[in-house]
Amino acid sequence: MPAVAVLAAAGSAHAAAFPSKPLTIVVPAAPGGSPDILARLVGKALSEKIGQPVTIDNRPGGAGNIAAGHVARAEPDGYTLLVATDGIATNQTLFKERPYDALTSYAPVVQAINAPQIFAIRSGLQDKDLQSFLKNAKAAPGKYALASPAIGTTGQLGVLMLQKQAGITVTPVVYKSAQPALTDVLGGHADGIIVTLAPALPFIQEGRLTPIAVSTSTRSGVLPNVKTFVEQGLPDFAFGSWQGFVAPAGTPADVIKYLNQAFNDVLKDPGIKRKLEEQAFDVVGGTPEAFGALIASSVKSWGDVIRANGLAQGQQ
Repeated sequence: MPAVAVLAAAGSAHAAAFPSKPLTIVVPAAPGGSPDILARLVGKALSEKIGQPVTIDNRPGGAGNIAAGHVARAEPDGYTLLVATDGIATNQTLFKERPYDALTSYAPVVQAINAPQIFAIRSGLQDKDLQSFLKNAKAAPGKYALASPAIGTTGQLGVLMLQKQAGITVTPVVYKSAQPALTDVLGGHADGIIVTLAPALPFIQEGRLTPIAVSTSTRSGVLPNVKTFVEQGLPDFAFGSWQGFVAPAGTPADVIKYLNQAFNDVLKDPGIKRKLEEQAFDVVGGTPEAFGALIASSVKSWGDVIRANGLAQGQQ
């Protein structure tokens, strides 16, 4: 049999055999954070589709590097996946030493969602809109403490961007993940937070947090009355926060193709799509190539922000 035919037969056999055991989705955040919410919603539906259990493995800490490094070192067989957030792109510049390379350590599978960041303040604060907050922040530099989920997250970088673009000085407080950051804002230990909307949404709905701006260029369908930063006088403050799934580099192409199709089918399911949208996620889907291109462009764009603010290791 010709070598090409042998390889083709081997590839077909591999595709037919996959998946033959449980899959693990590694999450770079604690339970309750937006990557965990995504993994659990999609993981349950994926399990039903492929006929295999899907386990969620939370590995928070290290600005996401612990989870990302674990998956980069995993067997490239498609059974260990990472919820890849834009943190892998920001960390590429932020950390000189990392247990992975955002551009070479992974085989992109699919972008799952894009989500706005929300700027929310504790309910006891006198400010009720962005302009009021900015006015008082200018009058009392350093008075307000703003929380963000972790080093290198779009929340942390968003706080730095807000200071620069609005001409204010706040006290940034960086946590290990979204939940402790939110807890401190709710407890009055910090005055506000920039965070992915999903984990903050229940507290907004309960009236315990007051949303005053969203980071995307258009308003969120979940909070249509909350204006964007752009609408409120900051024309260059517009970005979303993406999340998707990647496998270790070297995972066979037929396995990536299978996983991409399975994830896309799950994301197109009306029930799953509705649940994701209820969490203020914009469902995306698409090809592995498109997700790879997004990761590469994010490494460049967020790298520019990080270097401009002197945050890259070696700049401090």
